[in-house]
Amino acid sequence: MKKINFDEVFKKYMAWIILLVVLFLFSFTKNFLSFANIVNILSQNSYAIICSLGVAFLMMAGEIDLSVGYIMSLCSVIAGILNVQMGIPAVLSILITIAVGMLLSMLNNFLSELLKLNRFMITVATMSIFQGLSYVISKSVSIRGFSDGFKAIGQSNIGMVPLPVFIMFFLLIICSVLMSKTYFGQYVYALGGNSEAANLAGINVKKMRYIISALAGALIAISAIILTARLGSAHSNTGPGTEFTAITGILLGGISVRGGEGKMTSVFAGVLIISILTNGMQLAGLDTYYQFIAKGIIMLLAIGIDVYNLNRRQIVRKTAK
Repeated sequence: MKKINFDEVFKKYMAWIILLVVLFLFSFTKNFLSFANIVNILSQNSYAIICSLGVAFLMMAGEIDLSVGYIMSLCSVIAGILNVQMGIPAVLSILITIAVGMLLSMLNNFLSELLKLNRFMITVATMSIFQGLSYVISKSVSIRGFSDGFKAIGQSNIGMVPLPVFIMFFLLIICSVLMSKTYFGQYVYALGGNSEAANLAGINVKKMRYIISALAGALIAISAIILTARLGSAHSNTGPGTEFTAITGILLGGISVRGGEGKMTSVFAGVLIISILTNGMQLAGLDTYYQFIAKGIIMLLAIGIDVYNLNRRQIVRKTAK
């Protein structure tokens, strides 16, 4: 009988195990496990999960992007200008906004290659540029008056379930298939594992990084559109902070900051842990400040797990030698 490797099982299903523990802890809170509350959690956090899918592509390829929330901010404002101020139809406004998100993400990659710096360092600068542009373009005021067609993306329902939840699950399935069933997914893992080895294996690393950036940018823009549509207004404050939720959820999902591994379904579970923690604490009547403390602890836990997995892999390699 084959011996069960509990370390491997925990690593593979870590996010789901932690999610079940969190669900159990809050199951004693009134109304927490009600259908209405579960749907509410998924609806309110659908944009964060979609954004996290985009960030996950980057992290699986070995890149960290801190400008994500500020790309969302700029996309939100641009959507408002297009749909409200310029009167452009909802569908066209959405397509242009997605294109803008793709271009901004690809710009980060271009600057990274041009200046020979990793994406993390580049986005420390571009996050400030994007936020500044967002405030300049919007003149620091909220943009209201979106068309019904635009708001429907974030406010309409299919039966008893909000449309954003369906969009989220649809994109989750697409991203999961891309990473697990296609050569594209293998190339992403290869880049994250060792980009030089990937290049020697015949993968066009430069082209792949642009494709990954474009895909991530599209998902980030979609998340901004859903959040803007749900709120019914666009503002420069829409988006910033989402990057930390995404990165924390991704680390909890078992994706290393060094890339080369991970599953999209685990990213979904990782972000849900943070979402459920916030919702459960609210229902329990705990102050917002305690929620900040809890999120910080979760972030440290996620980083600690990533460091532990890295050290364990290094020990295994040394033992193998």
